[in-house]
Amino acid sequence: MITKTEKIYSQRKTITFLSLLIITTISIRLYFLPFEVPFKTDAIDYFSFAFEVSKNQKFPFGILQTNDGWPILLSPIFTIIGQSDMMNLINAQRITSVVISSLTIIPIFFLCKKFVSSKYALIGASLFGFSYRLMDNSILGLSESLFLFLISFVLLYSLSKNSTYFIFSFIFLSLSAIVRYESLIFLIPLTIIFFIKFRKQKISYLKFSLFIFIFILILLPISSFRIESNGIDGLVSHTFANQNMLNPNSFTSISEPEKIGECSYDCVQKPSTWISNELLISFMGTSLFNTLKFLGFVLIPLFIFFIPTGIYNLIKLRNKDLFYLLIFGIFLIIPAMYAFGREIQDVRYLFVLFPIFCAISVYGLNSIKKFQKTKFVVLIITVIILSSIILLIYEQPNYIYSNEILQVTKNLVQNDNGINDYPGNSYVKIATLEKNWPESLPIASASDNFEATFFIKKIPSGDYDSLEEYILNSKELGLTHIVLTENNRSLFLDKLLKNYQEYSYLEKVFDSENHNFENKIIVLKINYLDFEKHV
Repeated sequence: MITKTEKIYSQRKTITFLSLLIITTISIRLYFLPFEVPFKTDAIDYFSFAFEVSKNQKFPFGILQTNDGWPILLSPIFTIIGQSDMMNLINAQRITSVVISSLTIIPIFFLCKKFVSSKYALIGASLFGFSYRLMDNSILGLSESLFLFLISFVLLYSLSKNSTYFIFSFIFLSLSAIVRYESLIFLIPLTIIFFIKFRKQKISYLKFSLFIFIFILILLPISSFRIESNGIDGLVSHTFANQNMLNPNSFTSISEPEKIGECSYDCVQKPSTWISNELLISFMGTSLFNTLKFLGFVLIPLFIFFIPTGIYNLIKLRNKDLFYLLIFGIFLIIPAMYAFGREIQDVRYLFVLFPIFCAISVYGLNSIKKFQKTKFVVLIITVIILSSIILLIYEQPNYIYSNEILQVTKNLVQNDNGINDYPGNSYVKIATLEKNWPESLPIASASDNFEATFFIKKIPSGDYDSLEEYILNSKELGLTHIVLTENNRSLFLDKLLKNYQEYSYLEKVFDSENHNFENKIIVLKINYLDFEKHV
């Protein structure tokens, strides 16, 4: 029998190990954080929104229509830091994301502890905290860290044996819906689990009504602010009003994708009127194929070894709480299947399943007798940490190229030019923001569907086979410069990099060799008077 002293010692030991895990994962993430390189794509919209709220104390028009919970959290942090150097605020956003992602270890630990002992729960916490995909994502300054933090608490409190504590699931779910509106769908499994667990209680319906009331009460103020600033609530308007949900070409985003035509994680859909049977079948097939493909992808390298044993034990022992998590998992994967069906191939949609993966993984480990000793637990955690560090090193982007192409982009936006969609053009938005700092990014009018307008136009080149055709058709669009790198997005641009000197109407205005760059980057200015003589 465990004495009170032994129990206290065990608790202190667990707290110490948990604290060490949190400190270690924060340290590793900060080590890989590129403090000198600004972020791009979705993170810029969160940054711009947070900065506007901190500066004007109100929701801005045209930056985000929904999913603004993350920048709302950032805004008081930006207010404290003030309108200093832009990179200070960018790094504050990243560091906040890193800290929140690391602190998610805590609810993951207690979630795993519902099924296994503390030492195995530490393995589950390690699987989450040292997942190289989550670590890499956290340094990008995106919303996933906060979203996963809140969803982890939703899952944790949904397993509570006390119906009163169940209210915290609804509270955290409402907060997660502010961060990502698809959380509204998760109200369905939460309701199912509540009535399965507490259907025999006489006051269960009364409690559920109270929980729903509190859920709505939390969402109402945010919805009101959104309607006041952008004319939509960002919740029901996005969940139920999308009529063309199956068409992969029917969406847009003010977020800036890496490639033209490629939608980012936070795409907002444009409505249409009908869906054909052929489109529905195509959507379902694409969705299923991509879901299975990316599920297999995210299970590698660690979950793939642990989950099979966990599923076997689940079938063998039929743990009710794990079945509740599986019910949740079915609904958690719906947004991912929806996105994958529209060919939005972004594994971030599956990150929400990681808490469940961790719980299933440790449930399987718990049955393996040779892992009962503490030394094996320490060994497993060590392997998890080392493998994550190795993968992080391997997956690190080329920050030298990022810095160099950023410098070129900064020069381009100074002259308000029109350019081709060169690799690295995703820095156009942050370069424009830096150019105007501390003023806001220019935003289009309401008639322009909330799309951000940039001083510099990016004109796709992928549909053209020749330089002359591209320039001729892009002149009216404002094309003035062509940026060439070692990996262009068109074959004719790859050829142009080798023989641009042969075209008299192309004036070289930038050569990376003159600036001691490691990567070859050429910027050409188009002389249309000379060009017209050759056409």
